[in-house]
Amino acid sequence: MTDHLAIQLKDKTVYLLAEKCAFFPYTQTLVIADIHLGKAVHFRKSGIMIPPQAGTVQDYRILHHVIQKYKPLRILFLGDLFHSVANTAWQHFADFTTQYNWLTWVLIQGNHDILPAQLYREANLQVCETLQEDGLLFSHAPLAQVTADSINIAGHIHPATSLRGLGKQTLKLPCFHFAPPYFLLPAFGSLTGTFVLPKGDAQQFVVTGKTVRAI
Repeated sequence: MTDHLAIQLKDKTVYLLAEKCAFFPYTQTLVIADIHLGKAVHFRKSGIMIPPQAGTVQDYRILHHVIQKYKPLRILFLGDLFHSVANTAWQHFADFTTQYNWLTWVLIQGNHDILPAQLYREANLQVCETLQEDGLLFSHAPLAQVTADSINIAGHIHPATSLRGLGKQTLKLPCFHFAPPYFLLPAFGSLTGTFVLPKGDAQQFVVTGKTVRAI
């Protein structure tokens, strides 16, 4: 049993991690989609009773773990890093990036990433709309047009799959979803929902919590 699954994308080895993110060894890049930091504080401001640190402690613990284990040189967020307008949770993230000041932090801006540019700069974040490298096109949401020689790696959808047991019971689990030219990452954040995507002709790699398995 392993906590990651190695696959090939454009002749490059990519590790799909049980922590619901991906590691690209050839560029030493950790790719993460849809953390939605600050979501608990945003809910509380809206009158929804939820513990202020809900999700946050777990998300940072997991992020710290994968950084220590895979030792990336770059962290690439596929959008929706922060859930909404600035609140106290943003300073926690800025402090976190300071702990790892040797890393390059890159944010591909998502629909929830609406903070002032100055805050991103203060958190050592490089911000862009898309990023293309070695035939891989990184974006927040899947792009409407992708060239035939590219694979679009995106988040936004929060993909999941529904598994059916022998007793007709069902289990919904997050997954990586590969339907060329689109490769979709599951949402990293523990307070995010999921959206079941039919498998069809796609490849799906389900995240069980401790392993990643092709189904």
